[in-house]
Amino acid sequence: MKINYKLTLAAAVFSAAVPSLASAEQYTKSIVLDARGNAVTTKQGVCVVHDFPEVSNNICNGGSMELSIPNVVYFDFDKSTLNPKGQQVISEVAAGLRELPTYQINLGGHTDTVASNAYNNILSSKRAETVKSALIAQGVDATKISTAAFGESKNAVPTRDSVPEALNRRVEIEVTN
Repeated sequence: MKINYKLTLAAAVFSAAVPSLASAEQYTKSIVLDARGNAVTTKQGVCVVHDFPEVSNNICNGGSMELSIPNVVYFDFDKSTLNPKGQQVISEVAAGLRELPTYQINLGGHTDTVASNAYNNILSSKRAETVKSALIAQGVDATKISTAAFGESKNAVPTRDSVPEALNRRVEIEVTN
């Protein structure tokens, strides 16, 4: 079951879950929204999605979503350090978590397809650890955070090898109870 809370986020993934409707058949992919609440799209105009569950409303087609906490922190090319936007997301997520009575955090690090698989796995791990450290520095309990590194295996925007894609350079923050 997802925990739904109102937050304003710099770069967030929005999802909604209704406990009485929480069957696997009703879930679809979640749409990534920017700081203004607009759907992030590819150059071809297709909505960028992540595997966070949501009720079938589709914001790209005029649907509405209830805010909840998973979030996405984006990284600069070949970097595992937080940029100012990433720091803002971390601060806002940490503030939102302080309002929750119980939670678990799953961090998933990702890269684009530039560089080798081995290098990208290491880089995605470093990105997840950077987000973990930043959340801990903001007062989040370290024992509630788990990390995973996916390298280039779960791209938000599918690309060929050696294609730089900013939306793939990310750490997804999923909060559950």
